Amino acid sequence: MDIRKLKAGSIKLLGDDYISLVDAAIELGSQPLALAHLIISQNSYFFVEATGWLGWPVSDIYESVDQSFDEMGQPECVIDDVKLGGLAAQIKFNGHLRIRFEAEAVAVLRTEAPVFICMFMHGLSPVRGFVCDLPGQHISTKMLYLRKIDVVKLCTALVSQVTPQMEAAAYPPPRALPAFEPESGSELKFSAFIKEYFKRKCGNLKADQRRRRQDQCNIFMDLMGDLSMAKITRPLLRQFSDLIAKIPDERHNVRRKFKCPQATFKDLIALAEQHSLPRLTINAQHRLLDGMSEIFNWAIEETVMVNNPAYGLGGEAFINSGKLKIKPQDQRDALSNDDLNRIFLAKWFVNGTGEKTAVGKFYAYRPHYFWLPLLALYGGGRINELSQLYLNDVKKIHGVDYLDFNLEGENKKDADDPDIFPSLATDKSLKTVNSARIIPIHQKLLDLDFLGYVEALRASGYTRLFPELKFDANKGYGKAAGKWFNERFLGIELEIPRNGRKTFHSMRHNFATALGIANIAANVKSDLMGHARKGALVDLRYDKGVLNELKTHIDRIDYLLPPIATFNICEGVEAVKDALKLKISRTGLSKI
Repeated sequence: MDIRKLKAGSIKLLGDDYISLVDAAIELGSQPLALAHLIISQNSYFFVEATGWLGWPVSDIYESVDQSFDEMGQPECVIDDVKLGGLAAQIKFNGHLRIRFEAEAVAVLRTEAPVFICMFMHGLSPVRGFVCDLPGQHISTKMLYLRKIDVVKLCTALVSQVTPQMEAAAYPPPRALPAFEPESGSELKFSAFIKEYFKRKCGNLKADQRRRRQDQCNIFMDLMGDLSMAKITRPLLRQFSDLIAKIPDERHNVRRKFKCPQATFKDLIALAEQHSLPRLTINAQHRLLDGMSEIFNWAIEETVMVNNPAYGLGGEAFINSGKLKIKPQDQRDALSNDDLNRIFLAKWFVNGTGEKTAVGKFYAYRPHYFWLPLLALYGGGRINELSQLYLNDVKKIHGVDYLDFNLEGENKKDADDPDIFPSLATDKSLKTVNSARIIPIHQKLLDLDFLGYVEALRASGYTRLFPELKFDANKGYGKAAGKWFNERFLGIELEIPRNGRKTFHSMRHNFATALGIANIAANVKSDLMGHARKGALVDLRYDKGVLNELKTHIDRIDYLLPPIATFNICEGVEAVKDALKLKISRTGLSKI
């Protein structure tokens, strides 16, 4: 907190309306998170500005929503649209709403990604509220607001505690971390700081995340030099932001094309200028700047820096580009009816099996070619969730066959996403904690003999549903499947443009659309999509009525697909054996 700014006050804090947390922090010479903690300490609230949000106004939120807290202290809720009055009771709300739980506001501040929040309060009312359907509204740090009178109240309290000694010592020079103090007469270099950062902060990151973060640091040092931490300023980071916008896209291919594997980033920029190459995408620039911002946040925590010179530059890059920041999964398009027809006219769908080579081997066909698209289309599974399934994840209870998306069991682990919750496994991952769910198997898949194939794999001694898929330490089993479907099948065979709009994930959009067409209730749709955070997951697995209801909903999903032949189980098992023999011949290893 800047004592001089506190004492001087700000005209922007006058009035009885609202100011964004980010702007208030700037006016007080603070960081948003630090200011937020002070706001919480004086029992003030956080607000957001709703613009056409769809939801239910409630006179008593305690009576309308069942709510509890998880083991991390985060709110959990169950949204019952019937209890709230049904879809007809929803309205579009404009204006300021108060975030109900301060833990949710803190969660927003502690992550660079938006957080879903569905429960809000009307102003300072202790009971009146506004409830959005699950998964809730995306809330980011920039969307948090404070009442100006609360900020002024805080300033007054802080100024009253300022002593002359505190004012004189308001700006001490940054000191180095005790764990790696620079030698006498020298300054802490960025490279030395990063070495400590990876040692103390990045121990739990997976290999691909560590590589990505190291790559970000390498780009920074290559373009800006190994500077002392004291010389890394806001103007310097703006120069860095301008430079990375000039880096050519797909730089590895650029190095290969121009036969310069050792080219520095300055060399790559020169090549891009000379040959008018496509530049780094705005999404890539945003990720890079946000990564640097996370690093400098840790520098502040460790008292190496006073302010974060990269704060907000990623979002600023988006604003300057004129583009909206959209999550990667939201950039996908659903597959059109024509796309689906072309996909399901592939020979393995028409014949129930693939073609053998001249020597009688299934080297150009794998069973996951047949089952993965169908499981995604009729169950909404993500490619990694499906690719990593074990045969024991195909279950039956109360007469209902279902897939259990979980992180349970021996030899399974988180392997794919930085936000995955912990497990005791070694080769499994889920997108988020909400992704743990059960999905009844659609009757269409049962008719195509999916369960017969599962039993045949068990009888052959396999443990995984797709043993032919190779495990990648960074991306899990889904990497190989995704490369086949997106690049070889959609891109090369079907000639669907590879612009990122239509991928395997698109079928999850088709699944969501089909749930809507089938008039499935919003809370059930959230369950099936893996969005809702409901505490009744265990009960859901064993409650006969709920399972039968979900099965009924799933079976109502229908697509106008070409006729699909029943899966040839014998040739499917044979194709797995051929794939594993090929894998062993190439690597000497097999993981089934």
